[in-house]
Amino acid sequence: MSGNLELNYFGRKLARVLKKLREQNRLTQEQASERVFLDPKKLSRLERRQLPTYHELIILLDAYGVPSCDYTPYAELWKQAKQRPWWHEFNLDDVRYIRLEDYASRKVEYQLSRIPALLQTETYARTTIAEQRPFPVAKRVPFLMRQQERLTTPPVLEFHALIHESVLRQGLDRTQLAKLVTCAELPNVSLQIVPTACADPELTSSVSLLSFDDLDEPDSVFTDSVIGLQESHDPRHTGKIKRLLDHVARQAMSPEASLAQIRAVLAPPARSRKQESPD
Repeated sequence: MSGNLELNYFGRKLARVLKKLREQNRLTQEQASERVFLDPKKLSRLERRQLPTYHELIILLDAYGVPSCDYTPYAELWKQAKQRPWWHEFNLDDVRYIRLEDYASRKVEYQLSRIPALLQTETYARTTIAEQRPFPVAKRVPFLMRQQERLTTPPVLEFHALIHESVLRQGLDRTQLAKLVTCAELPNVSLQIVPTACADPELTSSVSLLSFDDLDEPDSVFTDSVIGLQESHDPRHTGKIKRLLDHVARQAMSPEASLAQIRAVLAPPARSRKQESPD
């Protein structure tokens, strides 16, 4: 699990910057702590998972030799880390995932059991969430609809959806099928159907891989399990998942063929032209 659960993207970036400044000054955490009169454990938290107060930030910048005229970029990061994100109003019990997706540049999702959340209609989301207690439908559905704005609002998320073919045989209504077509036609969305024969036996659950333009922000992988959402930033885990997802994408139907198949299901059956012969 991540040690940065309390910080958003900007908070994590600030923590990395503070650690880098200390290391550039060739100071250990103990030495830096003595210089700024902070407990070493507190400094360790500030470099991993806790946002400093503004006063603590200024003290650290001064201790690391940053001129006061150069404080602005660090202060801006601190202000952005303090801002309440849009999802705060939904009072979610677990924000680990959305904190990362909201700032991710790319997402690859492999779904074994349902339509990816970013591609769901409100009706489909309502039905699916109702089956997944203890999530209250009243706050989760509006949250999902707001979450989907990442596909159309700059900076848009580059989304690659790998959907197991069994999901499409769940009796999806025409509205949901039409939304899949609409989303798949977006320039930043790629949708592939994964036939059963192409499914990787190592991918036994749905999984999402998030990547960032910020090279200092590690890839993040989230998987569904019987005990809930599992998260990892370990390069060994994210690297393995990326290789598995790449393999599935190579074996799956192409985006063009996948879209054609969904359109074929969506198209109404042709009316019979056979006419009764006159008496």
